[in-house]
Amino acid sequence: MEESFLEVNLQYLPEFLSEKIRSANTSGEVFKAKSGDLSLKINDIVFHSSHDPAKEALRLIESLKPPGNEDKLYIFFGAGLGYTVRTALEKANVKVIWMECDPIIFRFAFEVYDYSKYLQNGILRILLSPFNEDNLFTAFKGLRSYHTSFIPHRPSLAWKQNDYSECKFVCEKFFRKKDVNIATLSKFETVWTRNLLQNIPEIFKMKPISLLFGIAKDIPVLVCGAGPSLHNDLSLISKYRDKFILICVDTALNVLHNHDIEPDLIYSVDPQTINKSYLEGYNGNGIIVFDPTSCYHTLRLPGNFSNGFFTSSPFPLIKLITNYAIQEVGDVPFGGSVSTNAISLAELMGAKNVLILGQDLAFTNGFAHCKGAILEERLNHKESRFFRRELHNFKQLFALPRLEIKGKDGNIHHTNEKMQIFRKWFSDRGEGKNWINMTSDGGIIENIPISTLDEYFTQNDISSDNVRIVKDKIINIKTNNNSFFNISLFISETIKILDDLKNYEKYLLKGVNLSKNIYTLVQKKKESTTEFHSLLEQMDQIDEIISSKKGLSDIIGLGVQRVILMITEGYESNLSIEEKKNNSLSIAKKSILLYQGLYDAAKLIRRTLNKSLSRAQSNGTF
Repeated sequence: MEESFLEVNLQYLPEFLSEKIRSANTSGEVFKAKSGDLSLKINDIVFHSSHDPAKEALRLIESLKPPGNEDKLYIFFGAGLGYTVRTALEKANVKVIWMECDPIIFRFAFEVYDYSKYLQNGILRILLSPFNEDNLFTAFKGLRSYHTSFIPHRPSLAWKQNDYSECKFVCEKFFRKKDVNIATLSKFETVWTRNLLQNIPEIFKMKPISLLFGIAKDIPVLVCGAGPSLHNDLSLISKYRDKFILICVDTALNVLHNHDIEPDLIYSVDPQTINKSYLEGYNGNGIIVFDPTSCYHTLRLPGNFSNGFFTSSPFPLIKLITNYAIQEVGDVPFGGSVSTNAISLAELMGAKNVLILGQDLAFTNGFAHCKGAILEERLNHKESRFFRRELHNFKQLFALPRLEIKGKDGNIHHTNEKMQIFRKWFSDRGEGKNWINMTSDGGIIENIPISTLDEYFTQNDISSDNVRIVKDKIINIKTNNNSFFNISLFISETIKILDDLKNYEKYLLKGVNLSKNIYTLVQKKKESTTEFHSLLEQMDQIDEIISSKKGLSDIIGLGVQRVILMITEGYESNLSIEEKKNNSLSIAKKSILLYQGLYDAAKLIRRTLNKSLSRAQSNGTF
């Protein structure tokens, strides 16, 4: 090889990636095909045509004909020396993601061809196994609306079938997850914002969860989910109830309470109104652990359970609470479900072992929840000739595509992608930890040992007196009347925030109107008029005012993450054909979306925060 382009290409890659490629063992052979072009051979696998690799690549790329002049994203799962990648890069309106499972391929490819200009301008982005979420997010940022083609490379699959098959699975899963994130924000962002602000007066009466960290050393903590198999384990829970601290998810509370099993802690996370139904009518001694974005009706229910503990939250508006706490609130790792949060809490409490029950992560025996759970009991009131519980259960089973998972009994169980995401969380986070899966049925969770309550307490001598001491400590912390917040500072700063927000809304509304007027003039092709330039000057002034109000912008920005995500990641998908063709029009549309989102968020936050402050002052919280 006369000239190597390796270092020319590597200078535009992150250092850790460059070093992996530079140090790769080049155990393979680069040889000339009949056309004179280079080809690659590793372990008897020939990666390109022995006759004409370039012609072979051109034929493949030409067969990909997306409609019209849309922006195109080609994702290559292996490409050998990169002939197909080079051919794709020569096309208009194209971005390329090149994924490889072994650095040796990039080493060979970068030695024979100069990709530097494409790497430098971001048209070509490369990914090397293992593919983590941060790397995927960086590589796919801004490309969500592109017409996407997955392009597997047959010789790469023949070389390492499992590894290159995983590339496609990883990409499909990542794209679906991003869509779910935007859909989730669209559905819940306003609910989260309203719940958090409405919950402030009640949360000021509660205790930070950090007070429970490390409290259960040398004591097992049982985390009880509401999977279908929970019904089979109730007698064992009762048998050993004095041997562990019991945390139950709110959906399992009704099942336990109806069998005279009292939890020590009840974990509540769900923001939807139905969440209050899980605790409605409960008069037991369990103490709530509450995420501030959970349904605000829950803490207003009668009963002493509500005067419990609150956690921090991944939702950014939590700063309106944590900024006034005189003690660290405590972060409980958020895994996407109430069960993952409860297990994380058990770990933070310093548990000798985290015992897991009711985590079927499958539709065991065709059921979605344990018999007796509130979600099932509510069907007694909804059932009619036209709506049967069997139909409801069927819809839950097939709301997402059916997947199969091997069960603890050796049989195949029905599950879905949502439960598989949680299964992976358990598997990844539980590896090497002191967790034990005692769920009697359902799907296997890899990396977590399996046992039963009988086996565990036969092998471990747990003192009931020590468990009682820990329970008493939890109760004593809960009944402590000390405040953990600087209330006076909250009052004074909130009054100022509300006053500033009211004035701030005027500028945001003006920004919305100016953006709409600019958009109209661009549509009418009047960009050279005096009126247009005057509007731009006014828009610059508004932008400057908004930027100068950093504190307020931060507060509002915390409640408008969906709009920001849609603009930065999925913005183009909201454009008309006319807007896509006209860059000035698309910029004006972006301005409308941003200012409208900020205005709506400011109005919601100001009104809800004002109500919360007034209600709290009137009921004596302050």
